[in-house]
Amino acid sequence: MSLRATIFFVLAGTMMFSPILRAQPGSAAIPGLTIPTSPWGNGMGGAAATLPSTDAASTIANPAQLGLFSLHNLFSASTYSPRTDWLPGFFGGLSNQPTISTSAVNGGVNLKTLLSLPFEAGLGFGYSRTFLDLGNFIVTNSFGPQPLGTFSMNDTYVNYSVGIGLEYVVRLGIGMNFKRITSTMPGLGPGGLFGPLSATPHATDFGILLEIPVADIVSKSSGERITVAKGIEPFLNLTADYVISNVGDNVVYEDYMQPDPLPRTAVIGLGVAAGLSAKAGNADWRLVSFALVRQAEDGLVIRHDDGTFEFKGGLGDLSIGDNLLVGRATGFVLIRKGWEIGAAEFLYIRGGSVVGDGYDYSTSGYSICVGGLFRALEFASPELAGTPWIAFIGDHIDLQYHSASYASTVSPLDGTTFKELNLVFRGFPW
Repeated sequence: MSLRATIFFVLAGTMMFSPILRAQPGSAAIPGLTIPTSPWGNGMGGAAATLPSTDAASTIANPAQLGLFSLHNLFSASTYSPRTDWLPGFFGGLSNQPTISTSAVNGGVNLKTLLSLPFEAGLGFGYSRTFLDLGNFIVTNSFGPQPLGTFSMNDTYVNYSVGIGLEYVVRLGIGMNFKRITSTMPGLGPGGLFGPLSATPHATDFGILLEIPVADIVSKSSGERITVAKGIEPFLNLTADYVISNVGDNVVYEDYMQPDPLPRTAVIGLGVAAGLSAKAGNADWRLVSFALVRQAEDGLVIRHDDGTFEFKGGLGDLSIGDNLLVGRATGFVLIRKGWEIGAAEFLYIRGGSVVGDGYDYSTSGYSICVGGLFRALEFASPELAGTPWIAFIGDHIDLQYHSASYASTVSPLDGTTFKELNLVFRGFPW
């Protein structure tokens, strides 16, 4: 396979996995930056930016997750188990099956007691690494099958995250990802020699996540807790977010006179979560829960015929009315929709969809969380709640397994499956 054919084959596939960039082919470099990487969120159409989560990988979608996370003195760490085969519908059966893997770790501390603040405030820091391996390729030319070399194509994205959280009536998270990117592909280097070419741009993501605890506000306003039975209370939380991602350097592999832009993206979202909660030991425990979420995304790159480019400002072409409230995909805007049903914080079932520019696929997922089982034991039996090791695990530790899958009759995303282990420590007095 010639170098030109090899690169075209791989990049054609990678362009197909991003609905935002597929609408504007060639508009930006390194389209893998737009892959949703949170298995928890991917079960809900990839809408990981809008609902608060303890999934460590959710800060990649919205660094403001880290701000809300920090209000609860949390630490979490996650990793894919195993790595995900990317685009199995396109590359399935080939020896060079692309894969993607993500690992993340976050920690946050509530500052109210430490600083004697009159309101809740938190500070969090995080790290994540995503590796997209597009495989190794033998490069030949048109004069014969003699290999010129074997080269790899891969992209690595490392995020250093910081977030702050504030709680006064409502909860607000604000965060930033400082992104280091390394993209490697084969090409013509100095002197016309074949070899690996690398681009190392830097980028920044900025996110805001607002959570309005409606039931808590009503209870505090009335002066008494709302209950549906002894010790059981309803909860109702509304969320909204804004994220702008991949703001940064131009991408240059070799020719500094022909730079390409990063895939800058704007996201807005709305979510609602409701259900019944109770106290299990010292922890709040959600008996049943239901959530709905919707996100709208727009690529902000405008590519001109002469090869130059510019960026749309603000929300780009996003419409709060058409895209977010109605859920209609317009122009190059991508719509993600998702739902989640939870039982006893032990089992979660999810579903969702992604539509935009003719791109249409559905998602499904589930989670099993060990911490919910221990909280159920504490709630059911006061004797067990008094057992030190059960109380400690129920109050502070949760081991979560997240799984998500894509299904489509028309997309190479069909059959893509994400699996992740996520370990959470909560409520420690650090």
